[in-house]
Parts: sequence; structure tokens; C-alpha cells
Amino acid sequence: MDSRDSQSIRRQMTNPLDPPSNDKKPDQEPAAEKASGSSGLSYDDVVKMQAKDEAARAQADAEKTGRAAQMERSGGQASQPAPSALSPFTYQMGHKPQFQIRKAEFLHEKLERPVADLKPLVDKFLKETPRPDEHGLTADQQRELEATREMLARVTNADDALATALELAKLYKHLQYIEEAKKATDLSLGIDPESHLGRELFKELEHLHLPEMGGAGTRPASAQFSKARLREKIQGLAAGRVIVVGDMVIDEFLEGAPERISREAPVLILEHVNTELVLGGAANAAHNVTALGGGCHGIGVCGRDSYSGKLAELFEVAGISQGLVQDPSRPTSVKTRILSRSHSFRQQLLRLDRMSHQPVDPAVESLLIERLKQVAGQYSAILLSDYRGGVITDAVARACSVIAAERGMKIVVDAQDRLDRFQQVTLLTPNEPDVERAVGFKIDSQESLERAGNKLLLLTGAHALLVTRGAQGMALFRPDCGIVKLPPFNKQEVFDVTGAGDTVAATMSLALATGCDFVEAMALGNLAAGIVVGKPGTATTSQSELLEALEFSDLPE
Repeated sequence: MDSRDSQSIRRQMTNPLDPPSNDKKPDQEPAAEKASGSSGLSYDDVVKMQAKDEAARAQADAEKTGRAAQMERSGGQASQPAPSALSPFTYQMGHKPQFQIRKAEFLHEKLERPVADLKPLVDKFLKETPRPDEHGLTADQQRELEATREMLARVTNADDALATALELAKLYKHLQYIEEAKKATDLSLGIDPESHLGRELFKELEHLHLPEMGGAGTRPASAQFSKARLREKIQGLAAGRVIVVGDMVIDEFLEGAPERISREAPVLILEHVNTELVLGGAANAAHNVTALGGGCHGIGVCGRDSYSGKLAELFEVAGISQGLVQDPSRPTSVKTRILSRSHSFRQQLLRLDRMSHQPVDPAVESLLIERLKQVAGQYSAILLSDYRGGVITDAVARACSVIAAERGMKIVVDAQDRLDRFQQVTLLTPNEPDVERAVGFKIDSQESLERAGNKLLLLTGAHALLVTRGAQGMALFRPDCGIVKLPPFNKQEVFDVTGAGDTVAATMSLALATGCDFVEAMALGNLAAGIVVGKPGTATTSQSELLEALEFSDLPE
């Protein structure tokens, strides 16, 4: 082991078995000589053992680098690694985790520590980590945790003590009891400071903080609700009714089979195979509401062209009533994607947008506001979906807020810029880059995330702020309530993130309209987003898919 690594470990963690640094005796032998003298090994044997240890670390680094390269090739999405000598803790989502560690996976040499020396350390650990709150764990999780703790209390040798301490640390980490996981890792390194898995786990836990896991103390955010509670909320979504106001878009997919390279220019010639039109932008948010069983009315602008009729037809097919205002000075917003299909693989080659970004004129504003007033009494929530297409002007935003306040409606805003123009709304749902632009600084730590969330709450006076963070999940801010963070429930492979923000905003709007609190609404939005990112293109989800995903989650029953 490199001396600098050894010094680093000592600086980061106190080993309960190490004497204080100021007690070092001047006549202590060098490490190699001491090892040789105490075990009967020659100097050459010791050198060989150190070389073997360096080779094991090099192999670990190589596998780690290989996994990082695989993530980069797959677009930054981590796939489930295959079980190996360096990843004994892997498990599939929806299945009971198996934390079975084989000694060969972490021991360089057999540990010779007398178990009597370890007993005080084990007893101290068990005393300092009392049984966790059962309300946050399933019955299986409680049994597995208790069985592992009892196994640790009964170990008869140092090898088993190390294996069980590491098993317990990983189990605590999986259950999101981070302080307990850190203490179990301390114990493993107290048993064997050279443990490669113990050191790696320590590095992982260094970057996790209790506020990141949500909830008070060591309770995870997911412990604030159960499967039974969320199942009831999902089944109640059909009672919700939401008005979606915003930039209604058609997502057009033109698909062709590659034929040859053109003689006119070095471009690919595609033979047209299929054209598909789906609802996009604010219209996709509206479609997500009806797909979940809720009622929805869409208000927006279209042009006086061939696509305006197609937009109305798509609304009808999706079960969305609409109050579209025709504006002959603007095109109907269409985003056309040209795709090449070869066998079962589709590759997007080009996207062409037909969309005006100019604010609608005052006459159109008045018509939009009038159509909102006509139907507001029949709905319980308004969702503003701003794709910078000119519909959500300051006047329209203010009118929506006034109408919602007069009728006691929830108002949710999913916008990309100028977030401070939305004042006193029920919920804002920006993504992290949009928040960074709004507050003027980068979010690169837990402290900066909290600072950004609290600053945006002050700027807008919003009742709640949900920051969507991609693979890092979601963060919910409320005045005087602290931050609640939730990792993605459904950690499947991401196929396409198109429209995932629409799904979150629509699901949470419907959830709030049917009586969910903010944390429950966040959980449902999290579930829904995890489903749609596994589908190609602009997609929606349903109650049945939410219920199925819920059953495969790690939430307590």
C-alpha cells in the first residue's frame, strides 16, 4: 500500500485500533522488517505480497474505468453491472437485495486478529446503532437487518467480522440510513484498515449527506409514504380536472428507409415509410392528464393552416376538450423530426421547427383569458406550460393567477425562463439548468442546491418549488419546511427523455387537484417520469403502469 494512501486513510477516518499518533515509539521497525520478523517471511516474500496487493488495486481501478466508459457510451446512464469480485452488492430493482459477500472478494490475506480484540468494537457499534424506526422499513427489510446485526454479534473470527460489517454497511446504505452505514464502514476499517471494499464504500458515503436523502434525521424521504398510501392516491387521479394553458405543439415524426447517397449533394436519400403526429409541448402535458384518467381542457393558439385541423383532431382522439384561438399571423407550432429506420433501429437525422416565439398580440391575449374564465368553474387546477412560444405573456400569467385565487384553484407552472414573473403560484417545476439561469449561479453541491432553491422561493413567493435533476431525482422546497430529495424510483434504462418534464408537471397538477400533499405529488411525478423515459419519443403513462411501477419500487407496504 502506498504510504500516501495510508496517510490519506488515517486523515479521513479514525481507526479505533490505531494508537494515537503521538504515542509512536522511536524504535518502531519499518513495515517490511516488522512483517518479516513477526511472521517468519523473508523480505522477498513481503515484496511479493505487496506486489500482489498493488495488482489487485490496479484491477479494481481498471474495472472502474471500464464501467465509466460504458456509462459514457450509453449517454451517461448507468446500467446494472454484472456481479463480479469487485461488485458483490449488485441487485435488480424490484427484487430483494442479496448482500452476500464472499471472503475472497475482499481479503488479501487471512486476518489473524483475535476475536477478543474485536468484541469491544462490535459491541460499541451495536450500542451506537439502535434498531431503526420500523415505520420506514418493510417486514422483509426489518428481518434482514436484524438477522445481519445478530450475525455480527455472534462472529467467531476476524474474517467473518469484516464480511458481516461490510454487508451491514451496504445494507444500511441501500435502506438510506446513511449515518449507520458510515459507522458500519468505520467498523470494517477498524477490523482491517487495508480492506479495499471498506475504503471504496467510505469514499461513496463521504459524498452523501442526510439532507440529500430527505426527511428528518436519518429517515429517507421515501419513508414519508407507503405503497398503500400511494396506491390509493393513484386510483384517485381520475377524479381530477385540470386546465392546461400554453404553447400547443404537434410533434411530427417522418420516417424513411435509407436508399442511397444523393448525386445532388452528399446527403442520404430516404424513402418515406410512415408519418406520425402526436401531441407535444403543452398539448403533451394535457395528454398526460387524460392518459392518467383525469379530465382536461386545453387553451392555446394555432395558426390558420392545415396543421390547425390536425391539432384539433389529436385533441379529440386524446379526450381533451379545447379552446384554441386561431391567429392567422402565426403558424401552428410543429416540430418535425426526420428519422432513418434500419431494421428495428431508428436514428433521428434532423429536426425542423415551425414555431413563432413572438408574444401573442393583445387581442389574442384577451381571447385566451376570456376562454379561461368561461371554463374555470368546472376545474380544480390550472397548469401553465411555457415553451417560449409566445402564449404565456405577462398578462396571461397574471390573469391565470387571479382566476385561480378567486376560485381556490391550484396553479402549477412549468416554464423554462423568466421564472420570477410567476408570483404566488402553488408550484413551480423547473429543471436544474433553468434554476441555475434564474438564480445566476451553478448548482454543484448540496449547499448550492439549497441556496438556489431558497432564493427562487423568495423571488417568486411560490408555495412550493420542485427542481427536476435528471438521474439525481427531484428536490422539493417549501418555505420553512426544509428540502426533501427523492431519487428516481424506476431506475430502468433511459430510452428517451422527450416530454418527461410535461409528465411530471401534469401528474403533479392532477395529484394536487385530487388532494395529494406536495410530497405525495412529487412521488407520483417521480414514478410517472421513470416510466415515460423508458419509451421512445413523446410518451404518456397510465394508472395501470403507475401501479405496476409502484409494486416494483422499494417503498414500504
